[in-house]
Amino acid sequence: MKKEPRQARSRASVQAMVEACARILEERGYAGLTTNAVAEVAGVSIGSLYEYFPGKEAIVARLCGALLADVSSTLNARLELTDSREDVHRAMRHLIGALHGLVRQHRKLLRVLIFQVPFIQQLPSAQKLQLELLRVAEKGLQKSRQHYRLSVSPSTLYLMATSTAGSLLHLVLMAPPGLETEVVLDDLAARMADWLEKG
Repeated sequence: MKKEPRQARSRASVQAMVEACARILEERGYAGLTTNAVAEVAGVSIGSLYEYFPGKEAIVARLCGALLADVSSTLNARLELTDSREDVHRAMRHLIGALHGLVRQHRKLLRVLIFQVPFIQQLPSAQKLQLELLRVAEKGLQKSRQHYRLSVSPSTLYLMATSTAGSLLHLVLMAPPGLETEVVLDDLAARMADWLEKG
């Protein structure tokens, strides 16, 4: 991004461009995303767009940053609602359920970002997602340690975070027909809780 918007009107314009980018990706795919299309859908001039973004790649990067913020906000809110004295399996099921809901909410967009955007893995926000999942896992672990004897190594936390994220993405985007989602979520939560308790 060339510069951060400072005034309320310019912030609203940038937000409109990011939302337009998401709509176009969902409806037309990455091949249909152009700066002209974003400007048209957002209701701004192409000059205004280039004032903030050098190209469509920068708008996609901003969009991914917004998704990361959404993930972080949702998981932290869920963590705050979780009673640290609650059964570990139940607490894990609530957290995984919240993350699954978020993936489902953005499934059209995520499908395009993951399978069509060639530079997605190089974006800082994509790389930060794993770190954010780890941070939330560590925060939850610290909260639970007050009432449970949980001892998990950093490598185990990493495996838990990446396994959960990968499983949920596959469940939402590529699951075979007939697979019972709630059963899968229950099993995933049970496996992660066992991992937490056994270290």
